[in-house]
Amino acid sequence: MKFNFPNYSIPTLLLLLFCGGTLSCFLWHFLSGATSLESAHIKKKPPEKNSIHQNIKTVPVSTTLPKRFSVKDLGALGNGIADDTQAIQATIDRVYKRGGGIVFFPKGTYIVKINPSKAQALIIRTKIIFQGENNRNTIIKLADKQGNYNSILAGAIYHSDLSDFAMYDLAIDGNSSQNPVFLSSDFSGGKFRFAVRIFWGRRIHIERCRFTNQNNVNTITVNGEESVSDVLIKDNIFESIGGGKIDYDHSTIYSHGKRVQILNNTFDSRDGAGTYGARTAIEIHGDEHIVKQNVIEGFIYGINITGIAQSSNHQIITDNLIKNAHTGMVIWSYFGYGNTTNPALSNCMITNNKIILNINDWRQLWGDYPNIGISLQPNSDAPISNLNIIRNQITFTNFYGTGRRSDSLGNGITLWRNAAPNIEIAKLRIIGNKIENSLAAGIYISTPIKSGDISENLIINSGQVQDYFHEDYRAAIILNGMFENIKINKNLMRDDRIHNTMTGGIYWFGDCVANCQAKGNILQMKSSVKLEVFQTKSSRANSFDVSP
Repeated sequence: MKFNFPNYSIPTLLLLLFCGGTLSCFLWHFLSGATSLESAHIKKKPPEKNSIHQNIKTVPVSTTLPKRFSVKDLGALGNGIADDTQAIQATIDRVYKRGGGIVFFPKGTYIVKINPSKAQALIIRTKIIFQGENNRNTIIKLADKQGNYNSILAGAIYHSDLSDFAMYDLAIDGNSSQNPVFLSSDFSGGKFRFAVRIFWGRRIHIERCRFTNQNNVNTITVNGEESVSDVLIKDNIFESIGGGKIDYDHSTIYSHGKRVQILNNTFDSRDGAGTYGARTAIEIHGDEHIVKQNVIEGFIYGINITGIAQSSNHQIITDNLIKNAHTGMVIWSYFGYGNTTNPALSNCMITNNKIILNINDWRQLWGDYPNIGISLQPNSDAPISNLNIIRNQITFTNFYGTGRRSDSLGNGITLWRNAAPNIEIAKLRIIGNKIENSLAAGIYISTPIKSGDISENLIINSGQVQDYFHEDYRAAIILNGMFENIKINKNLMRDDRIHNTMTGGIYWFGDCVANCQAKGNILQMKSSVKLEVFQTKSSRANSFDVSP
């Protein structure tokens, strides 16, 4: 029997998911190739009558070029030796007083120092644009031995309005070798060492910049659920993140706001897999996020998709490459920020991502935590609505030696609730994913599901770990919980090893409330072992419709 993966386009999938409202059309249009966030500095062609753009609010476009002032006009040297902090600040203040404009940084390395009274180096302001020549030759570098601080670039106070702030074509060098983290407590008292801190503002652009030698809690933080919106972080380089002898919590980009796009950035930790302080590359909270075409290498977690907000609705994570990770993506769904009843995460699309996990190189630092391709954070206590995990590739690499007990959860996709086992996921789709060489199962679900489709997935050689836990954990697909209206169809489960590691096809431990079917699933074994495609492991009454 020929096995065919679904070949829907992203626009088609999103149209099926979201169409019917202004936001739906916005998301569908963006992912079909158009730019959704209008630049505040480039004039756009007016939309045609009755086009999809008619329902989208765009940023007003100025027809005049902003004023431009060079930092060297007020005494900055950019020679990598002199302290240029005051000259740069004077230029920022002059441009701000004249109604905004461009602060231009000619080629050079500009040394800045922390102002101890403010715990930051430079005060940025609304309607200010930082413009360099290019991100290799225009560098703002933190001076040596600056101690613990809050930010390099930030507003005068935490809630300064930084609307229309932008920065292009320059580098921020945190100089981590001369400003190391000695203890995790170095970040206490708000000394988070941000490169860029924005807690209030709209129409924020950070593009074509380079952030290097960063040891901090966040490199860029745009954090304000009701006060931050319309953010574009695009085509940036984040390199030499983390490193040293102390591990600590970190997200290179931390976003909590509305209408945020994180596109086509590259992230590299200092030492690759096993780097201390390279916890997470991207963490998102809030409505209408698009995380697309980023390349992430050498982080514990590639992307945190978080429903820890008043609302995290319509999040799209697509076409990202995550390499040498401990875990690819983590889904968080928690009550908080005034939400006590509604799903904390809704209308989430995770599609066309490629995740490559490096097992052994993370063992020393995070060995007791299971390596997982895409995982629900197990203590999540809030419902999820409309979660879609579609056409992702997940591969486990660099595993040798013996396993560990925690590897029983080393699955390609894990949706398991520990703290709130009776909280459901409504409208779940896991379709067309390819999962290779998982330590345990390919797909493991242990949470109530109301309406789901787990179909046309390809699972190859699950169950690499042979010891420490029951062999049932090495099946291709494991399902447990109260299920209603679910389809498990046309999955291909294959073990191509002479001595098989996969111990079964689909293991069913749960209880079907109504309308559950498993049809057209295939189990292929290279070894002579005969295994069942579908096995019921539950003693509870159920009405699962199983057929070839």
